[in-house]
Amino acid sequence: MIRRLGAAAAGAVLGVLVFGPVAAAPADLAPHRAVYDMRLATTRSGSGIVGATGTMSYEFTDSCDGWTVENRIAITYAYTEGGEAISTTDFLTWESKDGLKYRFRLRNTRDGQVTEEVEGTAELKGRGQGGTARFTRPEVVSVALPKGTVFPTDHTARLIDAAQTGSRSFFRVVFDGSGTEGPYEVNALIGRPLALPANGGNSLTAAPAWPMRLAFFPVASKDAAPDFEMALDYVNNGIARDIVQSFKNFSLKGRLQHVESLPRRGC
Repeated sequence: MIRRLGAAAAGAVLGVLVFGPVAAAPADLAPHRAVYDMRLATTRSGSGIVGATGTMSYEFTDSCDGWTVENRIAITYAYTEGGEAISTTDFLTWESKDGLKYRFRLRNTRDGQVTEEVEGTAELKGRGQGGTARFTRPEVVSVALPKGTVFPTDHTARLIDAAQTGSRSFFRVVFDGSGTEGPYEVNALIGRPLALPANGGNSLTAAPAWPMRLAFFPVASKDAAPDFEMALDYVNNGIARDIVQSFKNFSLKGRLQHVESLPRRGC
């Protein structure tokens, strides 16, 4: 899953069509490395942002007993009052293949100065059960994870499974460790399958894909509006094509520039 790298209600349903139940194999996530070109998509009055350019790299690796994700985004922002700032986020996670254990480390910087560091572990008592997240940075604290919580890779697989069986929406509580707010309620709207690229495209992305819109609500918040939204086209192997990350006052669009396959471990 492309991680939630930042702090908007779900908009129009993205071409949603009612499907009948269909048989489908469980999601088979592909280890891969992808690079996205990031640009400012929209901005609201008062945001102070007039431009944004950068890149996002995403590496999803089979580490035998789990899945490792290295996600890095570097954006140069231009401001209405003049001047620029370079913002980077480095996010490293590991998730066990049974979906019950998770480790995370995040670092945000601005013009080379560290502005935030988050690190810790999380564990669920069993499938469909609750658990505990333990932060070691920015301070030592434990957060209870409610019953039904899932971690990001498990969430991606379940989301694609739902799309393949014709579901129009999907809801789960997700903990990703990208902040100290705790888990998020994630509402997903799933559109109808997209046509294959006319030119065939890369073999990794020339496969069935669904447009999806995900809205993230902090479990502890009573705000009716989501904290963050993400729209993306998910291929059935877990690779995201175009991405839009929507914050409170602006949004960034990511266009896939390069993707390559990584080894599957036979451990």
